[in-house]
Amino acid sequence: MVTPNPDKSAWWIKDDYSREEIDQLVQWGIEHFWTQNHQMADLVAPGGYNIMVRGEDCYVYDIEGNKYIDAMAGLFLKSIGHGHPEVASAVAEQMSTLAYTNSGAYSSVPGILLSKKLSELATGDLNRTFFCGGGSEAVDIAMKMARQYQHISGNTQKTKIISRRGQYHGSSRGPMSVGSGGRRASGIFDTMMMAGVMQVDPPYCYRCPWGFEDRTNRDCCMQSPRSLENIIKGEGPETIAAFIATPIPSGAQIPADDYWPAVRELCDKYEIVLIADEIICGFGRLGTWFGMQRFGVAPDIMTIAKALTGGELPVGGVMATKQIAETFDNTEGKAGAFQHGVTYGGHPVVMTAALKSLEIMERDNLVENSDKMGQYLYEQAMSVLQENHPSVGFVGGGLGLLMSIEMVKNRKTKEPYPGGPNGEYATTFTNKIRGYGLATRAGDSITLSPPLTITKEIIDDIIGILDMSMTEMEQEFPPDVA
Repeated sequence: MVTPNPDKSAWWIKDDYSREEIDQLVQWGIEHFWTQNHQMADLVAPGGYNIMVRGEDCYVYDIEGNKYIDAMAGLFLKSIGHGHPEVASAVAEQMSTLAYTNSGAYSSVPGILLSKKLSELATGDLNRTFFCGGGSEAVDIAMKMARQYQHISGNTQKTKIISRRGQYHGSSRGPMSVGSGGRRASGIFDTMMMAGVMQVDPPYCYRCPWGFEDRTNRDCCMQSPRSLENIIKGEGPETIAAFIATPIPSGAQIPADDYWPAVRELCDKYEIVLIADEIICGFGRLGTWFGMQRFGVAPDIMTIAKALTGGELPVGGVMATKQIAETFDNTEGKAGAFQHGVTYGGHPVVMTAALKSLEIMERDNLVENSDKMGQYLYEQAMSVLQENHPSVGFVGGGLGLLMSIEMVKNRKTKEPYPGGPNGEYATTFTNKIRGYGLATRAGDSITLSPPLTITKEIIDDIIGILDMSMTEMEQEFPPDVA
């Protein structure tokens, strides 16, 4: 049993845990806490079960006392860093004033203030926000909103959704249908997939779906928007409700400057709702408040989550343009009410955490820091990692603090290391970099999305750990250099 700390209401928080307490917690965790995306064999392996107990700015600490650079900002969301006392204080004050209100009947002061603030930060005329509990839920809501909007606009046949192949939008039914979450599961979830979904290849010049070689986003073949129009015409424009995509998925698929304007033009031409999934890219991750601002394009609907609260509390939301909102407003009868309800939507404590987080981001210029530090991270990755390691195939970055480093066995043929994300190469690589104090994903690719508070010194530490780890990995798993 964990010995209570008599000095804290949260009695389980302690500066140190005994060996017996740690072993007991690991046992209980393995038996009772369902860890996401892990097999039991991995968890019971030596060192396989990790318990984090503390966070401080860009660092997290495990129960054994080990310190890690949080190179993924938790899961793309600890934008203001860990352990920010101002958010904790504001949340405590709100909880002691009004901790909950029925979202189906009432609003709250922080909810109103937050929705107003979001309308000021967002691009275009996105001016009304429907709040929910997380990113997957937001994607579901966005698709429902687009379909209902088309229906009440008189486009009753517009029910189909187009998405981009190989991208992730969440793990519930709707997001799996438009993303890749359920499509890799060997048919297990096929019957759950939403009908009326088509996919188009994304712009990914490093692995061009159309076979062009030695292209970059600067001389992209631009086949992706052409393929999108082919699908629209083939299915019938009168049947397409929306197109959903992420501005830059995981930092890898960086489109040409003309890509998003071309997609916007197609959506306007065929009266298709453009849904930007900004769950990862939003709130400074790409060095702009929202990712689409990098390309000068405004979506019709935008999903938000993760960093909106700085990861302090769970949140999701869907922003819609004034035109879409007023179409609902001006529709008589039940059809004018958006057909969705969320028990925890607009939760006043969550709204408070978001308001305070945005206030800190503005005050501390974290969006600007993301842009500046993201460029420095990219330059270091190119000059140190790609220059010195033949196993580095592609470095996607330079637009804020979101980077994907693709690892290959053969740089010329772009052949990946065998085994995928659960293979020996990936497991060894992940354990190695964690052993050196870097918390992130490693394998076929390495994802870097540190807190927006990061400094050059911490970036140098990240690059140093990766440099050292790659040197060792290339000795253990030699790449083909011929």
